[in-house]
Amino acid sequence: MSYEKTELNTVKRGGHKARYDKMLIHEILDAVEVCHVAFNIEGRAQVQPVNFGRSGETLYIHGSPKNRMTRALIESGEACLSVMILDSMKLTRSAFHHSVNFRSVVVFGRVEELKSDEQKVEGLKTIINHFVPGRWEHCRPPTKKELKATRVIAIHIESASAKVADGEPTDEREDYDSGYWAGVIPVTTVYGYPRADSRLKPGLSLPGHVLDFYRAKNKKS
Repeated sequence: MSYEKTELNTVKRGGHKARYDKMLIHEILDAVEVCHVAFNIEGRAQVQPVNFGRSGETLYIHGSPKNRMTRALIESGEACLSVMILDSMKLTRSAFHHSVNFRSVVVFGRVEELKSDEQKVEGLKTIINHFVPGRWEHCRPPTKKELKATRVIAIHIESASAKVADGEPTDEREDYDSGYWAGVIPVTTVYGYPRADSRLKPGLSLPGHVLDFYRAKNKKS
């Protein structure tokens, strides 16, 4: 299944790199822990990085009730956010054609503020388990006071698109016989082995879900 191409999500620049397949878009979203959210405050465009979670066609973010980003999103009723994974740097013979191989997603969605404690908990659970799968069951749940001090927003995906670049450097035909070096520099993200908090209660060992996360992430890298 694919997201319907609309005026909003259709990729115009570099259209040959565009993808609308839902499975691929969800896969890219699930591979990162942080997204960048665009919003407008008093006529000025701004962007903020924030961790998030996905459940089906809904993304969740959170912040303080005084947070300007969440307030602006609620007031507008819509959101646009993006993620990107850098896979390699492409160095070409000409300065003009330098580029990167990447996977990116842009999402457009309808904003809903979650009001009840039950809704907030479900949203926060999705965020925490997106951060590290299975984590919610291995930490203390939020208190009433903490829930009151937290604003949770659901962004229901209405349209989305991905761009994927994966290839060798491309130069002008006349440059291939030049003496300039060209090639690809692969880029990977490495997750270090988990380190226990210095104030950890004695006798507690590394939880299996944390070790599984560490192994899975580095296997992908």
